Amino acid sequence: MLKLEDWMDIRTLHKEGHSIKEIARQTGRSRNTVRRVLREAGPTGFRKPARPSCLDDFKPYLQTRFASCGLSAVRLLPEIRAMGYTGSVATLRRFLHHLRPEQERLRKLTVRFETPPGKQAQADWAYCGRFADATGQTIPLYAFVMVLSFSRMLYVEFTTSMHLSTLIRCHLEAFAFFGGWTQEILYDNMKQVRISPQELNPLFLDFAQHYGLAVKTHRIRRPRTKGKVERAVQYLKDGFLNGRVFADLADLNAQGATGSLTRPMRACTPPPNSARSTYGRAKD
Repeated sequence: MLKLEDWMDIRTLHKEGHSIKEIARQTGRSRNTVRRVLREAGPTGFRKPARPSCLDDFKPYLQTRFASCGLSAVRLLPEIRAMGYTGSVATLRRFLHHLRPEQERLRKLTVRFETPPGKQAQADWAYCGRFADATGQTIPLYAFVMVLSFSRMLYVEFTTSMHLSTLIRCHLEAFAFFGGWTQEILYDNMKQVRISPQELNPLFLDFAQHYGLAVKTHRIRRPRTKGKVERAVQYLKDGFLNGRVFADLADLNAQGATGSLTRPMRACTPPPNSARSTYGRAKD
């Protein structure tokens, strides 16, 4: 293999008008080497010679299984042993290690999708842990989050249930806050909206049709489709709720409405409780 400086010497001598024979004499290289260098557009780096691997016959199977299930080497080893693999688990681990970055890249690969003003909003529920009510009983805390896809304007309401009636009421409060509603709203596959892959919840559909809303849901296990509201939920938990102290649900909503959040937000005030609670990161 030629070093870069040797490659440059041959090219320089040729530019100076020396013949191939003379260049070979001055550099100590063969004429064929000189001819090859002169044909190349650039220096050729070192290429590791391809060596056969005991995994070669099993790589297509491993790639398919890893892409579909993400199985570990310990899980895959018995499967390919039964197919005739005689190598070690370390060899298998090295091969799977090279598959993970590509799988992660493909998982995160999402085309950014923007909508014009008034076209779309995205809505979601967020489970925020539990807090003590006035009687000392711990009850669940949820947040209804809606974000306008174009302006990113945010509406949040903290609740203690995710019932359909609560979901509809939160929508009405959001519409009042925004001063209207968009042509469509994008949701995940929550049961209040979609009861099966082929059927929307008829009660929620009746509500949506009354307001002329097109109900959209993202593909199963692909929440990045509604990434705007997903980011808002993450911001809500990490940037606002984590470590926050509040007396009751009304107090928590009031804190969100008085500028504690750095994005435009309003929170409604449900009936107050009197217990004082500290929010911590929920264990899902």
